[in-house]
Formats: sequence, structure tokens, C-alpha cells
Amino acid sequence: MDLKQLQYFVVSVESGSFKKAAEMLYTTQPHISKSIKNLETELNVQLLERKARGVEVTESGKKIYEYACNMLVDASRIHAAVEEDEKVLRVISAAGDRFATLFGAYCEGRAEKNLKVWYRDSTVEEIFPSLHHRTFDIGFFYADQRQMIAYLQMIERKHLEFTALGQTEPILYVGPQNPLYGAESVAERELKSLKYVQIQDFYNRPEMHLMEGGMDYLDYQNQGQVMVTNNRSLLTQIILTTSLANISSARFPDILTGSKDIHAIPIRGMKNRMTFGYVKRLHGDLPEEAKQFVEYVKAHII
Repeated sequence: MDLKQLQYFVVSVESGSFKKAAEMLYTTQPHISKSIKNLETELNVQLLERKARGVEVTESGKKIYEYACNMLVDASRIHAAVEEDEKVLRVISAAGDRFATLFGAYCEGRAEKNLKVWYRDSTVEEIFPSLHHRTFDIGFFYADQRQMIAYLQMIERKHLEFTALGQTEPILYVGPQNPLYGAESVAERELKSLKYVQIQDFYNRPEMHLMEGGMDYLDYQNQGQVMVTNNRSLLTQIILTTSLANISSARFPDILTGSKDIHAIPIRGMKNRMTFGYVKRLHGDLPEEAKQFVEYVKAHII
């Protein structure tokens, strides 16, 4: 038994899939499956039940999961103690290309100060376990008011806390092939007629739409969604060359910045509908480098 096996097991439990666990841990699905199988053989117990659409933790696995989480947290604390004299910044983000550019500008100003940096683009659902298991120290994302209801529940379960840094609004992004390309603004009802390409994220799962509430742009977006990707270059290309649209944040859009042929169209009545902020572990202060980066973000997102 080693820590890597336990990490593979924990992430597989939380993601419900060897495939998703492999994507999050930058390895292969067969390697994840084999490692967990070896762990089950060593412990002489079935930890996960393999199903057609993923994996489900067994009753025995639930007990091992709790111990494994504690062991991984303790291991990360040992590493942190060793690195106390080092300047380390570990950031995970679901805030898009413009935020990554902001992060790069911060690191450029710190390049001569021996700063060790870990930065990862992710979906919102990947942020919470990464912070919970101390792989990263701070995570940034934005979400609609309805999305935040679900995210805050997940944050509480993972013993994390969210701090809002600002408000923004959803924007419709379209290319020359879209029928609304020349519009100065759009009403919610106009969104129903469009087809969408969106960045893969937790909220796009069907079970997330069981919350009560009337129809709004999130429902229209998901009803018309015909393409999902985690690649922003592909998303930008699709918007430019087809009639598919995208809805994302005005401040941190999912599309790559710099294309003059993609129009950003305000959705009427949606001002300050989205919240941008960061999440960290509930207990303990942020590391000093993370605190400095938060202050940098505050100063540059206005």
C-alpha cells in the first residue's frame, strides 16, 4: 500500500469514475483501475463496485475512504512543513483564460524572487477535492446565483469556505454565423432559439437541474447545448466558424481573448447575476504567497 494508491482510490470515489479520476490526476484509466485492484487484493476487500457508467464505493470502501482521506491530509501537512521556508503558490482555477493571464502577470512580477508555482485550469467540481486534500491552497471560480446554491453545499461538506471578490454578469458570445451577431443586447426569451457550445462543468449535469425555480438563461443554455468541451481553443474556433453560441462570464469568459470577430452581447436584466471569488480550507490561514495573490487579484479585477 502506498499514498498514490490511496489518492487514486479517494479521487475515484469522489468523481465516481476511473476515467474522470485519471483526467484529474494526469494518468491513464487502466493505471488507476490496476492500482486500485492491487489495493483491493492487498486488503482482501472490494472497495469499488464497477458499473457501466462508472464506479460506486462499497460499504467496506466507505470505511477505508475516511482513513485514506485522513492519511492524505497528514501527508500533505508533512510536505508543507518541509516547504515552510520555500515560497510556494498553489492555485487551481475555473475562471478562464483572462484569469490565467492575470495569474501570469503576477508570476512575471515575482520571477526573480524564487517563487515555486503550481497552477491548474479545472472545472469547478475539481476545485473542492483538490483543496480538501491539500493538493492546492486556493481555488478561483465564478458562478450564477442558482449554481452557488449547490456549490456552497459542496463547499460546506468539504470543510471549505468561499469568499466573494466581486459581481459580474452572464454574456452571450457569438460569431459571424449566429443570427444574433449584430444585436446590441438580447432578452432571455431570445436565448431559447439558439444552440450552444459550453465548457464542461459540474452544473451541466442533468441532476443539477432539479432545483426549484423558474426558467432562466441557464435552462435555455442547457436545453440547447449540443457540444461540450474542456478545450477553450476548440470552443473559440466553434463560435467563430459555426452558429453555436456560448454563455459565460463578462469578466472571465470561457472563450480565448483577442478575437475581434466574436461579439459579446449583454443579456438584459442580468447585471450582477454572477459571483466571482475564491475558496480555501475552512481551518487555518492561507499561506502568505496565496494571501499576496488574493490582494493582487482584488487590485486588478475592478
